[in-house]
Amino acid sequence: MQFHFNMAAVRNLVDNLLENKPPESTPLPKLPDVVEQARQEWFAAQSYYNTVTDHDLVDHAVYLMQATEKKYMYLLKQARQSGVNYSPYQHEEVRIEVYKETGK
Repeated sequence: MQFHFNMAAVRNLVDNLLENKPPESTPLPKLPDVVEQARQEWFAAQSYYNTVTDHDLVDHAVYLMQATEKKYMYLLKQARQSGVNYSPYQHEEVRIEVYKETGK
């Protein structure tokens, strides 16, 4: 068995390790986006529960629906504690508003 190394790639890897460069990170999604995604997951789980016909999958559908509901409720609570007002009934493109203290 013969191995072929790309020396430029190996050299680049060693240079990065020696310089202690942190790995490139992707930005985390914003809390309002995470809340909306959790809401969509909850709705999808409800839809799945309503369409399951196999008796063996009913327990799975119930578990999934309860888990996604808990996740959504937790994130919604976190958003509200952070001063974010979430309403799925606002305009489609803007569902989140930040509370601003007016002093009144």
